[in-house]
Amino acid sequence: MKEKWYKKDNKIIIEIPYWSKRINPYMEGEDVGDYQTLTGLIIKHDKDGNNWDEKGFALTIDMDYKDKDDQYTDIMFHFTGEEERFIELCKKLKIRIMEFKDSSP
Repeated sequence: MKEKWYKKDNKIIIEIPYWSKRINPYMEGEDVGDYQTLTGLIIKHDKDGNNWDEKGFALTIDMDYKDKDDQYTDIMFHFTGEEERFIELCKKLKIRIMEFKDSSP
C-alpha cells in the first residue's frame, strides 16, 4: 500500500488507495486482480462482565495466492462514534465489514 500523508491548512490528510493489486509470487508478472485495501472491523469484547466494542479500519492482507480468505491487521484507524454510524460509513464508502468476538482471556 502506498498511502500519501500531507498537511493542508489545519488538517493532516492521509490518502489510502481504495484498491490494491493482488500479488502472487509464484506467477511472475501475471495480473491476478485487486482487493479492497481497507476492511471495517467491529470487535466485540467481553471480559469479566465488562462489554465494549472497538470499531475502525484495518488493512486487508492479500492471501489469495495461498487459496485462503484475506486476513486483516489490527485496527489502524479507530472510529469513536456509534456502531450504527460506523456501519453507515462503511456502506457509504462500500467497504466490507467484518465482526469478531474477542475470545482472548
